[in-house]
Amino acid sequence: MKIIKIIVPCLLLSGCLFGTSKQSRFYTQDAIATEAISTDYNNFVGVNRVQLPKYVDRPQMVTQLKDTVQINISEYNRWVESPAFLATRVVTENLSTFLPAAKIKTNQLKGEEFDYTVSVEIVKINAILEDKAELVAWFNIKDQKGKTIINQKFVKTIQIGKTYDDLALGYSQLLSDLSLEIANTLIK
Repeated sequence: MKIIKIIVPCLLLSGCLFGTSKQSRFYTQDAIATEAISTDYNNFVGVNRVQLPKYVDRPQMVTQLKDTVQINISEYNRWVESPAFLATRVVTENLSTFLPAAKIKTNQLKGEEFDYTVSVEIVKINAILEDKAELVAWFNIKDQKGKTIINQKFVKTIQIGKTYDDLALGYSQLLSDLSLEIANTLIK
């Protein structure tokens, strides 16, 4: 019994002294559109919440290992908020920059009437550090009556560096490219 009274406090003390855990890092995605593509387009556009695959819509950043189908879920590299909310915000902000005369906002309130409503379903968003990031998405645009006027696939792959910063910047670039495609489709 005496040995237990000595061992338990020693184990607890060693955990306090040597048991520091690795510090988590938090990342965001940013709208990176910088120039308008049309200053004449002035419709009211709602952006529905971007749909993501469940395996990436989590706080932890997800990467794929090169030349495998294995994924890595990083406990210490995390998104600052839900990836679906980040993607929705980034697409909305990019569209607002590309089409500055338009009123573009996230469609959050029921009963709000838009000239057009944009929905995005990301089928695949994937990164292999020190290699590439890729995005496969479908977007559709509905008119005020709810009729689908366009349903289009978007596919893009870009090179990224070896860090999680590079991954976050790569995803921002992919979402900007997707937003540009949506903006060009809206003004046609």
